[in-house]
Amino acid sequence: MRTCVLALAALLLAACASGRDESSPTPTRPPVLAGGPASPQATPDATASPTGSPSPAPTPQLVSLDWLAGDLSVPGLDAAPAAPAVDSGLEDAVNSALASFSGQASVVVHNLADGRYTALNESKVWYAASTFKAAILLTAYQQRDAGTLDFDKQVVLEDKYAEDDLGTLDYLHLKAGDLVTIRDAVKGMIVVSDTPLAVLMQDQVGGNNVDAALRSIGAETMSVNSHDLPTTALDLAELMIAIAAGQGVTAESRDEMLGLMAQEWFTDGIVAGLPAGTQYAHKSGSYGPNIHDAAIVWGPAGPYVIVVMTDGSAGWDPIAAVSSAVWDYFSANP
Repeated sequence: MRTCVLALAALLLAACASGRDESSPTPTRPPVLAGGPASPQATPDATASPTGSPSPAPTPQLVSLDWLAGDLSVPGLDAAPAAPAVDSGLEDAVNSALASFSGQASVVVHNLADGRYTALNESKVWYAASTFKAAILLTAYQQRDAGTLDFDKQVVLEDKYAEDDLGTLDYLHLKAGDLVTIRDAVKGMIVVSDTPLAVLMQDQVGGNNVDAALRSIGAETMSVNSHDLPTTALDLAELMIAIAAGQGVTAESRDEMLGLMAQEWFTDGIVAGLPAGTQYAHKSGSYGPNIHDAAIVWGPAGPYVIVVMTDGSAGWDPIAAVSSAVWDYFSANP
């Protein structure tokens, strides 16, 4: 089942800019900052002339997104994640960060090096918003490594995908009828969180396959086969661990996934609470009252997963506050 979620806008990370060919187009802020799913609209018949006689259909043009992201090195996991061990000090840090927040929130923090762990409303079911694109990312790379998905394959951005656009297609210089490679569709889906490319990719990999991949990593609720796009903070934490560990993929594919997630443009949440120069990989999502972020952070006490999901009543600030508090806690207690 096709789904659609919000595509937001943000500034390109400095690391991405450093890896980009300077002769490429200079990224600027995309035109859409917020919105909902686009509604299908009637469009003129592109194959008809002004007199009504048919005209030849335009030849699809291959559009390259090579300029969108550079090669960026982000660590994977050196060892299997340590088993969770509840840490009361970490719990206090999270609760203190949310003390002035009167809305709903779910949080999971898991230090993968030593197991220190805390969770708040971790099983609450939320609308995933654009965090679902991380599940498609993992599935796509698993299929590439299994030899069932060719990243060089060219696919048409059909009208049924383009109608979900919230403005990012113009930024990417894409329009309905253009050709893109699978590799570039994955890139646009993660770095700019482009929804038409994400829906295209969901059809390419198969929604049932995405859900099967989620179950295989221990994500029990998250699904892309429902317009409700359900997920929990626990499921997103499992997904972040699976990507960082490269579950079901080669080391090369793991590195590519993490590199793309490290270049995602939307940095007002978890990333805003981290010191400059911190290595991280994340996928944010925002739709209606839902504002979420899920990340792997390479911190002062080893890599940790952090997921913060909120009702959006205070914008991104609560997510940034929790992120900052967690970093400070691990810094003070390495």
